[in-house]
Amino acid sequence: MSEKRDFDFCPRCGALMQNGVCQSCGRGMPRPPQMTDGYYTQNPPNQTQMQQGNPGMQYGSGVSGGPGTGPVYIHAAPAKRKNHTAAIVIGVSLTVILIVGLLTALIVSLANSARNSVNNGRDRSGRDSYDEYYDDYYGGYDDEYDYGYYEPDENDPYYEEIVDWTRTDLDYGIQWVVESVDPDDESDDCTYYTTYPVLDREGFEEFDAVNEKIRQKAVSYRASYKDYEGGVSTFGYVTMMDEEKISVVFKHNFYKEDVVEVRLDACTFWIDSKEEAAPEEMTDLDLDLAMRFQSQDKIQNDGVEYVQNLTGEELLEILKDPKQAVFFYTPVGLEVGLNYESGWVTVTLKEQAL
Repeated sequence: MSEKRDFDFCPRCGALMQNGVCQSCGRGMPRPPQMTDGYYTQNPPNQTQMQQGNPGMQYGSGVSGGPGTGPVYIHAAPAKRKNHTAAIVIGVSLTVILIVGLLTALIVSLANSARNSVNNGRDRSGRDSYDEYYDDYYGGYDDEYDYGYYEPDENDPYYEEIVDWTRTDLDYGIQWVVESVDPDDESDDCTYYTTYPVLDREGFEEFDAVNEKIRQKAVSYRASYKDYEGGVSTFGYVTMMDEEKISVVFKHNFYKEDVVEVRLDACTFWIDSKEEAAPEEMTDLDLDLAMRFQSQDKIQNDGVEYVQNLTGEELLEILKDPKQAVFFYTPVGLEVGLNYESGWVTVTLKEQAL
């Protein structure tokens, strides 16, 4: 047994009609009798049939009474009307999708432009600006996905940026540790965060003393982080590791109301003796070093005003001060630097590389 229905579209709401009855609003389309070959007669439904029918169907076409009292005219379905409502909906949907796509492309383009501007505007000398807030906050780790990610090489004329340079082919490895303090009040933005490396060799605890010294440098501002509106974050970098030594650099970020102040700290350890390397073991601390520092600063950093205005003796005293000076190894060479009021600055001494 099969069932065949005439379909059309409701002139009131545009929904699908079945046998002249709208399936949405219940409107019945009146169809006058047409004495053509397209019709036949049958008895109208009785009351039982009416109760079992669709509750939205409207019976009656001028015929009354019970079975056999008169003909009901059923016509062949006329040509279907175009669904203008559906066309309008599709058109509006496509327009909305197009607008959303254009807005998304615009937002992505603006975001990329802003990020490139921040990256291109970085000051190699370490002089801080609030524009570097997010880059410093995330420790530069996001730079790995930047097209300009720096990979230091021994053939580079100088060291360009503080980045991790780690290896997995040595008889010791490193693991990363995170320590943080979050306020109980969610509206309080003053937080503390640090991440730093620890040395590891399976089955040995020989690096315990080294790791404790690394940790002390990493958490040196934990007790005072509340002195700054946004707190403090410290990010550790392994700038060099080989069979003989490992250098770890810390970038301490102090988040004030409208600026991020940055300070560098560094330490190098000999793998065999587990002792920390003193600056005197890395290079000669003399006036020649001060002169080379100022000369290389002009090449690498376009000459930081603070550095260039110092006398050789003044600069040497700063490089001898462990609270201001930093020394660490990189694949390019020995990096020598200092902290000052406006940030930090380093220069590369290539022939000092071990």
